[in-house]
Amino acid sequence: MSNGTTSINIGDIVATIVMLGFIVAVIIFIVSIYKTYKKNVRHVEERLHVEKQQTFNLQKQVDELNDRIGKIEKLLKEVD
Repeated sequence: MSNGTTSINIGDIVATIVMLGFIVAVIIFIVSIYKTYKKNVRHVEERLHVEKQQTFNLQKQVDELNDRIGKIEKLLKEVD
């Protein structure tokens, strides 16, 4: 076999395939973690937006109730 031809070693091929498989598995794992992180960030931002809207609505209701109470107190002072 010293005439310039190269022999193929099956063990080297298997080792290369295993290493490439491991590298691909790690890359897939990292990508899935990144996608999950982005999805969670988007979900948290949506929830924050909903909570801000709810807070705004509640503050609006509190302001309306304060106006009503002010009118009632004014009316009661006029009655006295």
